[in-house]
Amino acid sequence: MLLLAGSIQTVRAAHEPSIATSFEAFWQAAQGQPFAQQEKLWDSEIEGPHRDLYASVVWETQHRPDWPMRRQHQLQARFAEYPKLAAGIPGEVRALQTALAAQTVRFRTLFPDANTHPPVQTILAPNFDAKSGVLADGSPVLVFAADSLLLEQANLDIVVPHELFHLYHAQHAGIRNDGVMPGVALTAPLFEEGLATYVSGQLSSGHRDGELLLQDDLGDIPANRLPAIATRFLVDARYKAIDEEHPEAFKRWFNAAAKPYQQDLPNRSGYWLGLQLIRHLRETYTLAQIVAWTPTQADAHVMTALQQISRR
Repeated sequence: MLLLAGSIQTVRAAHEPSIATSFEAFWQAAQGQPFAQQEKLWDSEIEGPHRDLYASVVWETQHRPDWPMRRQHQLQARFAEYPKLAAGIPGEVRALQTALAAQTVRFRTLFPDANTHPPVQTILAPNFDAKSGVLADGSPVLVFAADSLLLEQANLDIVVPHELFHLYHAQHAGIRNDGVMPGVALTAPLFEEGLATYVSGQLSSGHRDGELLLQDDLGDIPANRLPAIATRFLVDARYKAIDEEHPEAFKRWFNAAAKPYQQDLPNRSGYWLGLQLIRHLRETYTLAQIVAWTPTQADAHVMTALQQISRR
């Protein structure tokens, strides 16, 4: 595990290899092998030293009963991409180190009470680029997947402050796992992703909405569609963020996929709506007030704001 600037607070053995070194050992043995052998090597070299992190944050084994099938499918797809990614992974890890060192300092200009040594880990993962999560002992952690960030050619000056905010918010307001928590409604990820995007815009200025949202077509949604989109979200707003019976509600607004979930909207439109929601709330509340809201308070404010926006 690579310990980044402001890294994980748990003390780790000095001889523990970096994720780049672990990947090199894995891929040297796994390249060209059948998937079953690759998966075995992955389990030994990559997941094995960080079993809790992968179980709790990457695969979310406690909340997703289908995780073994998802894991196998996603790893198989990622292993097929490694021939074109392998050479760039060490450089991406170094770029993350540099971005985290700079952005951790910058983040504290906006949030002076932020941890100078936030718990951050860099790993490899096929199903996200970066996310905050909760370990088995209840402690928040921020995780960056170097291979996914490299594949996306992500702008780290936007991604890093966005994710640092997720971690800060989890520690200070109890909105964890980027708002995708058991028992909460879809208003939680809407609020959380919108707020993190807003903060990243404050800390990395000069970017268009499409850049802040990491998806150009989201920035192309006309502003005059906002009331109708808010009205449509209200239909889904009381579904749970984690809902085994109705997973399509979350997917409609927050999932990235090759197929469109809504024919007249880009996928991940919940991120765009969330950003507009925060801008609406900032007309009445300070950023400090908004950041301090508990999950229950945030839900109430979001529902009121969506109803106000829908009536414009």
